[in-house]
Amino acid sequence: MADVTKSQSLANRYRPQTFDEMIGQQHIIWILKAKMQSDSSSLQNYLLCGPRWTWKTTSARILAKAINCLDPHDGNPCNKCANCELINSWKTTDYIEIDAASNTWVDNVREVIIDQAGYQPISLKKKIYVIDEVHMLSTAAFNALLKTIEEPSGNVCFILATTELQKVPQTIVSRVQVFNFKKIPQDEMVAHLWNICKTEWFEFENEALELIATISEWCVRDAIKYLDQVSVLGKISTENVSQFLWISTDATIKSFFEIVKTNDRNQIFQQIDKLAQWTDLQQFAKQCIGYIDAHIMDDTDFYLKVSETFSEIMRQVRFYPYPAVLYKIAFNKFLWEGWEVVPVKTEKKVEKKTEQKTEKKAETEEKKEEITENKPDWDLWERIISQLQSSTTRQVFKDHMTIDKVTDNEVSLIHDNNMIAKTMLEKEHKEIETLLEKELGKKVTLNVQWMTKEEYFQRLMWM
Repeated sequence: MADVTKSQSLANRYRPQTFDEMIGQQHIIWILKAKMQSDSSSLQNYLLCGPRWTWKTTSARILAKAINCLDPHDGNPCNKCANCELINSWKTTDYIEIDAASNTWVDNVREVIIDQAGYQPISLKKKIYVIDEVHMLSTAAFNALLKTIEEPSGNVCFILATTELQKVPQTIVSRVQVFNFKKIPQDEMVAHLWNICKTEWFEFENEALELIATISEWCVRDAIKYLDQVSVLGKISTENVSQFLWISTDATIKSFFEIVKTNDRNQIFQQIDKLAQWTDLQQFAKQCIGYIDAHIMDDTDFYLKVSETFSEIMRQVRFYPYPAVLYKIAFNKFLWEGWEVVPVKTEKKVEKKTEQKTEKKAETEEKKEEITENKPDWDLWERIISQLQSSTTRQVFKDHMTIDKVTDNEVSLIHDNNMIAKTMLEKEHKEIETLLEKELGKKVTLNVQWMTKEEYFQRLMWM
């Protein structure tokens, strides 16, 4: 690893400086090293694609140094020669990194690349252009870049990087060598974090490193960043990782699922409120989906059904200021729809006096009848909106309104007073009525009740 100062963050300090220091990308490393060893002077253009923070831009820098290195070792740059030093210290105009997100237009491409690419390099052997997030370029900018790539001069190399390969025109893809980066495997990520902890003299637990690797979704920079953050607390333990990063352990997720299996709404809501006090509920949903993926064979029916609930939560949680409310709405719907016949444990505890037993049974039956009477027809509303032509309208109606109840000649619709949805409903009111009459087989009137968001969510929760 190249010498660095202690003032740098861990992520920068442990950023690879050679191909051999990279982990999890062996399928790419050996090809690039072989290319550099055989003939680094024979230039080609490269496209590096894959998930975020899997060292695509880092690889581009290493490749640029390897192409220009005066003393390469086994395909790796030496990081000591004049050319490597110039690139490492950003003291050359022959190595240019461009962020396509902020240089999307054709004028930017002409000014920074095309007008300069024809000139000979000043200090390096070859002039290198690294274009990060290349998929962000406009169509005109891609067309301008294509001409330069099609007819390259012998002293210029383009290294493109993107997280969205499908957005890069095929005319560009067909003219470059494409390398697909992948997320780092769990065992390699944990081993990498273990080595960093040993080098930095951190006190740690192996379980904590596994937890960090999981929540980082196997992206190296995220994992090292989390390690750096938690290290300020002293020991890198599962407890400190959970508290500092607002995440949950597998034991917490398992406990939550056990509560869900009881079908006890009060217990589930209480547990959601507890989680909301110390957990990032958006991250918790992602963790639960990951847990389901790892344990789906333990209870397939339950996990498949509850995964649908978490998928629904993931689609909407970013837009809710109070995610706990969204959780309660989703799991209230989950309980109504049911996932399998599960005996409710609390019903087995009533064995005292005969009179008390009869009385409680009658009470329970009464409550069931009351709830059943007010039970919303979730499927009816979904069937109705699925028949609308506009996908945008379907999604807006699904997010902001639902059927409250159906009587003999009237269908009551409740709405959270979202202005866009309100305008759309005014246009589609007659169409909705027609579809309802078709589904119900009778003449009905659509009655819309506008509510505040708080009233709407409260009503959904107790439907």
